[in-house]
Amino acid sequence: MLLLTAPSTAHPISPQAKLVQDQYIALFLRQNKRAQGGIFLCAAAIFLMLTLRVEGAWPSIWAGFFMVLTGVRIAFTDRLVGRGEAPLVALSSLMLLSGVGLALPLLAFGQLTDVDRAFVSTVLIAVSTASVSSTSGYRSIFLWFAGPILLALSAAWALTATTGEDLWVGRGMGGLLLIYIGFLVALGRDAFRIFDESCRIRFTETELNARMAKALESAEEASQAKTRFLAAASHDLRQPLHTISVLVAAMGLRKLDPRSAEIVQMLGTVSQSLSGQLDGLLDVSRLDAGIVKPEVRVESVDEILRAHVAAIEATASQKGLKMRFHSDGPVHATTDANLLLRIVGNLTGNALKFTSSGGIAVSVKKHNRQVLIEVADTGVGIPMADQQRVFQEFYQVENPERDRSKGLGLGLAIVQRLCGLLDIQLEMRSEFGRGTCFTLTMRAVDAPLALPVATLAALVNVGSVRVLVVDDEVAVREGMRVLLEELGCEVLLADGAAQAERHARAGSLDMVISDFRLRDRADGIDVIRQCLAICPGLYALLISGDTAPDRLKQAHAAQIPLLHKPVALDELMRHIEQAKERT
Repeated sequence: MLLLTAPSTAHPISPQAKLVQDQYIALFLRQNKRAQGGIFLCAAAIFLMLTLRVEGAWPSIWAGFFMVLTGVRIAFTDRLVGRGEAPLVALSSLMLLSGVGLALPLLAFGQLTDVDRAFVSTVLIAVSTASVSSTSGYRSIFLWFAGPILLALSAAWALTATTGEDLWVGRGMGGLLLIYIGFLVALGRDAFRIFDESCRIRFTETELNARMAKALESAEEASQAKTRFLAAASHDLRQPLHTISVLVAAMGLRKLDPRSAEIVQMLGTVSQSLSGQLDGLLDVSRLDAGIVKPEVRVESVDEILRAHVAAIEATASQKGLKMRFHSDGPVHATTDANLLLRIVGNLTGNALKFTSSGGIAVSVKKHNRQVLIEVADTGVGIPMADQQRVFQEFYQVENPERDRSKGLGLGLAIVQRLCGLLDIQLEMRSEFGRGTCFTLTMRAVDAPLALPVATLAALVNVGSVRVLVVDDEVAVREGMRVLLEELGCEVLLADGAAQAERHARAGSLDMVISDFRLRDRADGIDVIRQCLAICPGLYALLISGDTAPDRLKQAHAAQIPLLHKPVALDELMRHIEQAKERT
């Protein structure tokens, strides 16, 4: 059992004991007025009896004293106990005064009849017993109140009996009251043990909650540090890769001999592979930043999957794998087609990477108002011990040599995040050495809508577009200049806000393409706004290798189109064509 003591600067109490003390004081203060009301009613009953049996002013004097005492307790208990430096000492003193005040009527015990004595004894014993509950059985507090009452009552019975049967009854009652005090002490000990154990449990829960909150805070900090690292790594890698990409694209626009064309094509393949891996980092950053907003509408799920399977059949065939698709018929759901396609694409991409024989089956069906999509393969499978870890970033089961052709281990992490975003239930069944099956479950809808077919605009010469390129890295600026000039654009270059402003004031511009993060803590958004203030009809485009969530949110809030390095030629062309339409 914990021992409650008053706070002391010389002997500070432990945090656990302090919690028990605070809880005890709080409980006492909550019960104080109700307990005072009960005590006052008992005192009123004793006063009425005394006025009938005792002559003189004694009953009125005692009643006046007790009313003052009750008023003091009601008015000052919160101040003395709840806000004092020694709350238990103040509480003990108040309980002692109350106990003595209730025991004072026993001074007239000898003037009472046996029935009156029995009445007074019953009232005082009842009040003392009730104090076990109101004080939660804490021994010293309880005894400061009940001790004076019961000891005085025991002495009153023993001293008022003088001869014969009265002597035997009086001393017997006095002895029984002493025994009853011991019984109440034992009862109080049990009551306080329950209170103490509940406080221990509460203290443990408080500590566990604090530790859990600290662990969650540490995990959040680690997650933010990971996101910042991914964003920084993605930015630093995208810068040179973007330069390579635009130069390869520029070379591809020229007339080359067969051998040179083959080399350019190989460089383009490598660049696309690296770009795809960096896109995985970007997807994780976008999802963690919360800026991916689904554009949901009723989609023909079977047609989306059928088109996807047809697009990857050639890749599967090159690996000697069979690609199968099955649908029970038209199946529709309310979803984002692009994000759903990204989910299925990551699943089938993993299946192609880790399946060396057999095949891959994609199926979709409607069952009980739900759409069920399954992607199954006959690949290496996933050991049971690894089946939860495969959804972690960068974790790969069968790639200890970190073969880049197998990706970075982000595919399933992105799938899990996108499923949560689209309210899709994701399940995985896998048997090591025999294959894996992923099941996606979403709500089906009845009203089918035709799937809009999107086509890419053909690349055309976009001459006469005057473009300002703003980037603080020379290689990036020059690479963009070469590519844009090959497309027939007139190109101006700026390394920061000052040069960009001079170009904007020197002549009309059709388009400004700016890097997001510039030197001296400047950013492309400020540069674009500055140019727009000079040339209001300017078409603006941000290009960045920065994938930090706060940067992504900033660009999204500015409502300026944002492309991520390395930029694909067809994506860049779309924006140049939009700029040309404004001229």
